[in-house]
Amino acid sequence: MSAATQPYARAFFETAPAGYDVPRFLESAAALAAAIEDNPVLRGFLAAPAVPEEAKTRALSELGAKAGLDDLGRRFFQVLLKNHRLLQAGEIVQALRKANDARSGIVEGRVTVAAPIGEAERARIEEALASRVGGSVRLGVEVDPAILAGFVAHVGSNVFDASAATAVRLFEEKAREGRGA
Repeated sequence: MSAATQPYARAFFETAPAGYDVPRFLESAAALAAAIEDNPVLRGFLAAPAVPEEAKTRALSELGAKAGLDDLGRRFFQVLLKNHRLLQAGEIVQALRKANDARSGIVEGRVTVAAPIGEAERARIEEALASRVGGSVRLGVEVDPAILAGFVAHVGSNVFDASAATAVRLFEEKAREGRGA
């Protein structure tokens, strides 16, 4: 993340009114940032010095409305445009999400599973890990068939290995120790 992301995240939280729905903003802001990142024509339009600022402002306002941004969200993106940081919107939204997670006591985690899992199963793993680490957990999911079954989760500095591959390896180690004794 660039050095410019943190000041924008701080400024956002300083201007957001008490009780503001930050998760809703983050969802809409991420959608708008992804639209900008994924569309080279749009990126070129927004970055081109030859395009009048008024046209960019109007286009960004319309895109923000389609993404579901409220007035504060649209003004925030207009500030990014004015300060030539709009192409870094994805990084800035990511910094906002991390700052909001820290304020809300949510810890980022990563779980590796052998096969794709559904939302309900991911939620159960999150709940189980939350009870172990004593806080809320938001998991990213990765698939790696090498773990055979179960999961390996990383939450902060904690590693929770409930994979079949590790169970097999531990069984083999204990079996070898038993033979040599």
